[in-house]
Amino acid sequence: MLIGTHHGTFHADDVFAVAMLKQIYPNADIVRSRDPEILRRCDIVVDVGHGKYDHHTNEKVYRENGLPYASAGLIWRDFGAQVLATQEAGDASDILIKAIDERLIQGIDAIDNGVEIEKDAKLKTVSELIGGFNPTWHSHADEHAAFAAAVAFATQILTNQIKSEIARLAAVELVASAYEHRLYKEFLILETFCPWSESLFNMDLAKEVLYVIFPDKSGQYRIQVVPKQLGSFEARKPLPEQWAGKEGDELGSLIGIPDAVFCHPARFIAGAKSKDSILIMAQLALQN
Repeated sequence: MLIGTHHGTFHADDVFAVAMLKQIYPNADIVRSRDPEILRRCDIVVDVGHGKYDHHTNEKVYRENGLPYASAGLIWRDFGAQVLATQEAGDASDILIKAIDERLIQGIDAIDNGVEIEKDAKLKTVSELIGGFNPTWHSHADEHAAFAAAVAFATQILTNQIKSEIARLAAVELVASAYEHRLYKEFLILETFCPWSESLFNMDLAKEVLYVIFPDKSGQYRIQVVPKQLGSFEARKPLPEQWAGKEGDELGSLIGIPDAVFCHPARFIAGAKSKDSILIMAQLALQN
């Protein structure tokens, strides 16, 4: 198997495209050239050659949302399910494939196509970090070695994103069940910690839930505020001001809970050693 792409300065879209294909074909050789004769010998060519996976043409392919594909998106579109299969992702559902596209690939594609997007500035950082692997103008470093390093970096980013999306989607039912069976409309009580914010915002349209309660990995319990908006630091109802920054006995004496552990100075999260105590803290915060 030969995977072809262009030589010279590389960008996140061609690096990620190669990283995806290397997940499926780990023994494939990478050929970096713009020579048509050399590229013709390759089994798959990305980001060069005016073929199926080169977006540098006047006949661009667009997503339903109007965002044009770059080579990363075109490869993900056609090979995403196979990439997920290598990650033990189980059934590579259309939901998961779409989620990876929306949260990682679209940002990369947009930047390579010169499309400004406001959504998630972190995606631009990914492209900038990949670009940083290119040898500097006054360097004599091997560009092919630099490309290989960038592919390895992109592979880890892709793997982490897939794991994160699998975990998020797996948590939706847990959050939905906890939301449906609330004893108090203001509290979402999780029996195990899981990603909850996006699922809760999709369910809690009336914005009733103020605090999320869950156990941490040490066996203690946490109460966390629900933000006013997804990704915001402003809470629907912050924890009490007098708790801010207090820990252990000082916090316990203040609120009458001996096993209180801490309250963050920003008042967005607090902890106690037992579930009963964290529920009392939740009630106190609600009444405050």
